Parts: sequence; C-alpha cells; structure tokens
Amino acid sequence: MIRSNVNPLSLPRLFFAGRAVLTFFNPATEKHITVHVKQARDKKDRKVRLPIFFVNISLLGDKEQGMIFAGTVFQDTMTFKPAKNLVPDSQLAQVFNFVLTAVGHPQILRTKGISLLHEGRCCRCGLPLTNPQSIERGLGDDCFAYTATPANTIPTELNRLESQPA
Repeated sequence: MIRSNVNPLSLPRLFFAGRAVLTFFNPATEKHITVHVKQARDKKDRKVRLPIFFVNISLLGDKEQGMIFAGTVFQDTMTFKPAKNLVPDSQLAQVFNFVLTAVGHPQILRTKGISLLHEGRCCRCGLPLTNPQSIERGLGDDCFAYTATPANTIPTELNRLESQPA
C-alpha cells in the first residue's frame, strides 16, 4: 500500500505554491490522478507572480492526450473558470471539481482515504528536495517561509466564475 508522503491538510498551501505537481492516489481502486498547477506571472516583469493558477490534469489510462488543460483558478476571489472545451459531465470536469473541492476542504482526502503525493520537487520553485523535512512538506525551507499564510487566507470554498459576455 502506498503511503501519502504529504499531509493532505497541506493541500491548499501546496496547490497555491506556484509550480505544484501533485498526485491523488486512491488505494481502494488503485487509480491515480496527476495535477500540474502553475502560477501566472506578469508579462512585463516575470518576477511578479499573479494570483492566477493554471490547472492541467492527467487521468490514469489517458496515454493519448497526457496533460489536459482543465481550467484557471483565481486565488484572490477564490473563483475558477473551466476550460472552454471542458464538457460539464466529462471525467475531466468531475476530476477538476473534485480537486477544487479538496483544495477548499482538504479533510475530504482523509475521509475518502485518498493519499496525496508529490514528485520530490519543491511545489513553489520546482527544485529537487533533499532535506527529509522538506520532502515531507513538499516545499524547500526558503519556499516554505514564502508560502507561510495566515489561517484566514486558506480557501474554504471555490466558486464557479460566471461566464461574462465577450
């Protein structure tokens, strides 16, 4: 049985770190889902990070398409916008909604028995982790200090963004 190498309650911090590659593994069904979350940067000054996150999902058994863009999450308003070609009843849409629900309520992972894994790289900068404590957190020491957020900024709910006329 694969054991989670990251505390599932740290999902919001890891998700909004900047360059997260997270895997959700369900030991009961032995299926996994890999999620890439990348933070947008300002076009003029690439060092400035914007509160916009692009979510790509790879479903188990989907060897033809690999990573598929699922949607955008806006951290400042805690809203999300699904991709234009995302069919509402598709498996990708269901997985995207589950991931967003888990970000808002990470305790759902424990109740459903789902393990949260990462690839051994910092979820903020993408560098390989070597310190055992950093591997356990999913963030390097310096990046952990940057992502330290007060409890009141942890998302409790993500809302669907209303589609606006073009």
